[in-house]
This record gives sequence, C-alpha cells and structure tokens, in this order.
Amino acid sequence: MKPGIFVASLAIFAACNSEPQKSNTDLPAAPAVPEPRSISYQLINAYPHDTAAFTQGFELYQGKLVESTGLVGRSSLRKVDYKSGKLLTRKDIGQPYFTEGITILNDTLYQLTWENKVVFVYNARNFAPIREITWSGQGWGLTNDGTNLYISDGSDKIYVVRPQDLKLQKVISVTDNMGPVNNLNELEWVNGKLLANRWQYDYIVQIDPASGFVTSRIDFTDFLVKNSRADLGYLRAPGSTGEQMGAVLNGIAYDSSTGHLLVTGKLWPHVFEIKLNQ
Repeated sequence: MKPGIFVASLAIFAACNSEPQKSNTDLPAAPAVPEPRSISYQLINAYPHDTAAFTQGFELYQGKLVESTGLVGRSSLRKVDYKSGKLLTRKDIGQPYFTEGITILNDTLYQLTWENKVVFVYNARNFAPIREITWSGQGWGLTNDGTNLYISDGSDKIYVVRPQDLKLQKVISVTDNMGPVNNLNELEWVNGKLLANRWQYDYIVQIDPASGFVTSRIDFTDFLVKNSRADLGYLRAPGSTGEQMGAVLNGIAYDSSTGHLLVTGKLWPHVFEIKLNQ
C-alpha cells in the first residue's frame, strides 16, 4: 500500500470511530405501567363456610362449589352446595400432600400440590382419579382460559401450560406501576382477564394476561370483620391454625350466570357473593 493511501485510510477509520455511540438512554424505553384503578363492589349475600377448610382452590362447576383445602394431613377436595354450606362430596388427600389450587376444564379437574411436584387429575363429576402429572415447581393457584392452564407459584410469574402434559407455552411476568408483583396465589379467569389473590395482602388484583400488567385492584381490607356477625376469636386464638398459618383472604370463584364472584378466606366462616362495579 502506498503511504498516501495508508494515511487516507487511517483518516477514514478515525472518522468512523469518532461517531457518537448509542447509550442505553437512546434505546426504546420499556412501556410505562399505569397505576391500577380501584374497583368497588356490592355485597350481595353471605353463605356458610366450613371454618376448618384451609381454602386453597375455589371453583364453581354445574352450580356447585368445588373447593381444594390445604395443610398436610388435612388436605381435601370437596363439592359443596354453597348456599346452604352442605357438603355433597369429599375426597381426603393423605400425607405427605399439601393440596393447593384447582381448575376444571372439559369436565376434567386439576388439583395442584404445594411442594410435592404432583398435579392430580380427576373426573370433575365424581372425583374419580384419572392420572397424575409431574410439575417441576411449587403449585399455588390454578385456572384456565378454555384451552390452557395457568399456574402461579408464589412469585411474580404465571405459567401458561398445556393441560395434557403441562408443557410450558408462555410465562407471564406480572407487574404494576411499582414493579414486579409477587405472592400471586389463587387464580380465576374472568372474561379474558386473570384475577389473583395476593397472599398476605387484603386485595385481589386483575391482570391483563397479554401484558402482565395489573390493571385493577379490589380492596378487601377488614372485609371479614365488617361483614360477619360470627365470633372470629377462633382465628386469633393462640396456637390455633388461624393464628399460626394465617386466616387470609384466599378463594375466588366466578359465576358466569350472574356475573358475580364468590370470595372467601382460609378458615373463614362465610363465602361472600359480590358484584363488581365496573
């Protein structure tokens, strides 16, 4: 190469490298998450609920309430006439299982276990066992959109899986305007949105499954105290299950015939029917 060409090449190289480099601030900003709006509600009715039921999963099926209860040695699957509180069917789940959320898809009932990495599958009509499927993580809440199942594990993630084998289809990261929203527990699919109890928080969040954004909150602060005439001392008695494990809000069932929700909590004396104002 001739000296003149070499000098010219250096000049071009220097000019190219003198262009300003794009910083992280030049990259497209992540979409801002709007602050969730507040949804109010009307209390329609209160129905009796078994105060020994450590509610984990809640679902309406053919007009009856199907409930999964937890704790090792006390786990169960139940079908209840929720208006009277009458127990219709009960299947006890023995040790070492701690059962969690449930959902029913095409007359098939799926029941999570907390740390046992097993999902029990039943005939929803009579609770006859069909099979068991292995799930790799913890099981907290469970629902479905008519095609896929949605599983929460206590984090800010919701896992969308195929019902036949729990093969992962998608992970939804749930956020609000303050950041990731963890402790997601019992789930319910309502008109294209996810409703979730947030463990140890007195509200239910509404989640857009497409974005993962929390779009709304339903506040249940002091709800049980304000709306129950029952003596609630048993929930706070020293050494009781309620005092040790937390008698927290947990349980959402959607009644498509009325558009109302049935909500309860672990060991609560009532199932409450509410109508959302939205």
